[in-house]
Amino acid sequence: GGARVLSKVASAPLERVKICLQVAPAGGAGAGAAAGAGPAATFRDILARQGALAFWRGNGAHVAGTCLGGVARLSVLRTSQMWAMPGGDRQYEGLGAYARRCASLYAAGAAALAAAYPLDVAYTCLAADAARPREFRGALHLLRSARARHGLPSLYRGFPLCLGTAVPFVLVATAVHDALAPLLLRRTGQAPVVDRRAALPGDLARLVREGAPAHLYPWNLLVGAAAGFCAQSATYPLDTARRRWQRTCAAPAASGAPASLRQCVAELHAHGGWRAFYAGYGVNAAKLLPELLVLGGAYLAINASGSFV
Repeated sequence: GGARVLSKVASAPLERVKICLQVAPAGGAGAGAAAGAGPAATFRDILARQGALAFWRGNGAHVAGTCLGGVARLSVLRTSQMWAMPGGDRQYEGLGAYARRCASLYAAGAAALAAAYPLDVAYTCLAADAARPREFRGALHLLRSARARHGLPSLYRGFPLCLGTAVPFVLVATAVHDALAPLLLRRTGQAPVVDRRAALPGDLARLVREGAPAHLYPWNLLVGAAAGFCAQSATYPLDTARRRWQRTCAAPAASGAPASLRQCVAELHAHGGWRAFYAGYGVNAAKLLPELLVLGGAYLAINASGSFV
């Protein structure tokens, strides 16, 4: 959990640039640089308008949503696994096992989305707010303003699309993981090789640190990252449409903002064609590097300290 939070903090500048590109690829008002601006121009625009710390604008809401969603996911995952795979996953093989794992993961993911979605709406709107002075002071101010302008349901604007997007996301991510695991994670489920010389009486921390190293590292992180990135790539256009629809929560009711998700999609296609749905995709790929570096470093630090015992 802590490693995931640190990875989100490390990639926050790129994540904000990506969202600005997604919500205003045709230069929408208040979303950042000039029409058609690329990642570099958007980066410079944020820096010039709001300063270096602005790259972490809304990151508190993002981290809070990540933590809340993680708790909800873990709380539901064991129950969903028992429901989808009664008797344990080893009793199922082939396509049936794949379908059951996907159902279990989808149920846990849907619970996480339901718990954390308003914070995701707040993060989108705060990250896209490149105006000076800033329109919103923080996540709570944004959520209160959205409720006053558009009603309480606006805090879940785009949620049905998000649930629908989760279906292909889980299918692709699970398929990629299952394809890579036999190649890179052959020792999954096996006991690590233990250095018996490290097993000194009364020194459990040293035994964990030196006697049983993380035998799947770094392949477990790389397989997870590859599965997630492939799933993101397959569903990226839907994510762009959702972000643009979320962004309308920050606009006054009479501002002329799109009144429906369909209108958001139509306007985006009219301005930039299908390429507009991939605005910020390159930035999304680039942020994998800082996330993996932080995750890997935290993984090694936790293993070295033995603090998980």
